[in-house]
Amino acid sequence: MNIYFPRPKALLRALLITVLVLHVISLGSHFIYHYLGIHNLVPYFGRLTGFVNVDKEANIPTWFSSMLLAGSSFVLWGVYRHVRDTRGRYRWHWAVLCGVFAVLSMDELSHIHEMAGRFGLAGSGRTAYLSWVVAVAPFVLLFAVTYLRFLLHLPKAVRRLVAWSGVLYVGGAAGLEVAGALGRTLTEHVGPGRPYFNYLLYASAEEALEMVGAVLFLYAMTLHLRDLRRADPGPAATPGQARPAETRRGAPHRLTANRPSPAGRPARR
Repeated sequence: MNIYFPRPKALLRALLITVLVLHVISLGSHFIYHYLGIHNLVPYFGRLTGFVNVDKEANIPTWFSSMLLAGSSFVLWGVYRHVRDTRGRYRWHWAVLCGVFAVLSMDELSHIHEMAGRFGLAGSGRTAYLSWVVAVAPFVLLFAVTYLRFLLHLPKAVRRLVAWSGVLYVGGAAGLEVAGALGRTLTEHVGPGRPYFNYLLYASAEEALEMVGAVLFLYAMTLHLRDLRRADPGPAATPGQARPAETRRGAPHRLTANRPSPAGRPARR
């Protein structure tokens, strides 16, 4: 199975524009609904604002984030197969990364990590919402230490992109949950109005960091897979290997070339 993507720069530009459009629509609709107090701009305007809210679940921004992570898993699978076939180094690191991003993509839709709040690792009340951060932090640290040598073996440009994507994604994911925990009481007990829009500004900034981090990682992996394929394009055809069209067209000539020409035949008496 071959993986085909647009040119890396074109893909990066399209994804960043999509991130910008999603946040403009989210903030613009909530500015009208909460800040200006216009609740009946179109029928079901309140529900539509939730459908494009970057701080909510089961909507368009959540689907886009999940697709970003699934796309990264897809490209990582292609890198793993190439490294495996060429007997390169760290093939199991690529396989594990592929699985990690597949799980992250599913979690983005199902929000399994929020089940950690039931254990109350970060206390009770609104701070219990941060329990998943406390539970996941040791694993993230262990993962970073384990993959340090793997990161250093990557090409310089790809290594920088991966490092920045990790900083942005982890910072955005954790920061968003902090913003959600701090604003949870506000959003539950305050109706539509300017306080919610002010909270959404901060939450949107954190969510933008998470999305941009995922975009940068997908861009880095697409670049890396392209460079790997250019460095090892595969077995070249031997000089004597004929193309199918040549074989079909050349076959009659080869047969007739072995036959004696009419001029070379002995004359009949």
